[in-house]
Amino acid sequence: MGPGVSKMRSSNLARNITPRRARVFAPWNVFSALLLLPDQQSHGMMKRVFESFGINVHAASSVAEADQVTRSTRIDLAICDFDVPRADQLALLQPSTHWRGVTVGLMPTARLDQSSRKRVQLRVPKPVSVDMLVRSLKASYTSMAQQRIATYRHTVPVKLVAGTLNHRGWQRTLHHVNVLNVSQTGLCLNAAEPLPHGASVTMSLVLPESAFSLHASGNVVWTHTSGRAGVAFERSACPEMKKLQERLNAWLPRELGMVARHN
Repeated sequence: MGPGVSKMRSSNLARNITPRRARVFAPWNVFSALLLLPDQQSHGMMKRVFESFGINVHAASSVAEADQVTRSTRIDLAICDFDVPRADQLALLQPSTHWRGVTVGLMPTARLDQSSRKRVQLRVPKPVSVDMLVRSLKASYTSMAQQRIATYRHTVPVKLVAGTLNHRGWQRTLHHVNVLNVSQTGLCLNAAEPLPHGASVTMSLVLPESAFSLHASGNVVWTHTSGRAGVAFERSACPEMKKLQERLNAWLPRELGMVARHN
């Protein structure tokens, strides 16, 4: 940081955070952030900045505590200070993670390459100024909004007219299966019996106000004894999946739809 950039102190917060900034993030869906920081003073100062943007904050001072938060809470943004012991072992930083939020890594300038093999989208040199933190939040907004749009659960009457389940070498047709909700990333099914975790599924879906069926495939990523199961779509840029995305965007709530059209 240059000499003209102040470090983050309580007095700086009053000067740098204005009421207008508190309305930067749209109210259609409240974002949640994980703060993995080494000391309580940093937690308090950053929490004020985040809450001024309407972001819910979950603070952690150890990797174990942070991992527990991510298992029990939906997190859109993670601020990870690499001075925390074993910070690079945080589960959501690993390339294999299924988490699709945005990570901001805080580290000294001399160690900015420390996270090169980790899932970190923004790297911010320490000491961190309030202005730098605000710029990082604004830079993260589009990615957070796009992820919320992609995972928004639509409870519209989608019909599964045909489906096949493949698991460990055997195959069977799906019967008496209802679609409870659908998003750009997958759907929730309610079947007569539990579906096996990890099974692959091919489906023909009919969307509301549509005369054609849409073909989709995916994998069962969670299942419950009640018969409910979550299916994640295979990531595909095929025309049918693009058509599904366009149709779902048309059904988004008004403010969320405005974000989708501008991204």
